[in-house]
Amino acid sequence: MKRDSYIRMTEPFRQSSGLGRVINLLNKICTGIVFGAYPCALGYLLWTQNWIIIRAILVPLLSFVVLSAFRYLINRPRPYEHFNIPPAIDKNTKGKSFPSRHVFSASVIGTTCLFALPVMWIGAALLVLAVALGVIRVLSGVHYVSDVLVGYAVGVLSAVIGFVVL
Repeated sequence: MKRDSYIRMTEPFRQSSGLGRVINLLNKICTGIVFGAYPCALGYLLWTQNWIIIRAILVPLLSFVVLSAFRYLINRPRPYEHFNIPPAIDKNTKGKSFPSRHVFSASVIGTTCLFALPVMWIGAALLVLAVALGVIRVLSGVHYVSDVLVGYAVGVLSAVIGFVVL
């Protein structure tokens, strides 16, 4: 992404305090719903004594560890660092932009819920929230489009491998 495109895309959220508050709030709501749904799903699996809980814990956990190590090694600068412009959401992390761990986590949780829970719409809704989170992270300037696309794809793929292949 070029600097001018990035500035044009993020400027409304950086310049307007109202839009800035909205995107911050949406970021927190999407994150909170996804990361609140996961322990609820695990609690349900525990309550129903469903042994798939072991995979529902291990697949996201192991995927998260591998992705975090990869991210640390790549250490790609974030758009707001690269273009020296403040992000539209509260963020001051340096590097570790690729791939987006928020979007990865949301997509691996959503896909895990698709496989582990008897009600598919929960996982599907979480995957939609993962997309929304990706859009928010790009519009706020904390990730590039490639960061969120790869994060989403790797999250879905790692859960599919963990539940279907293994």
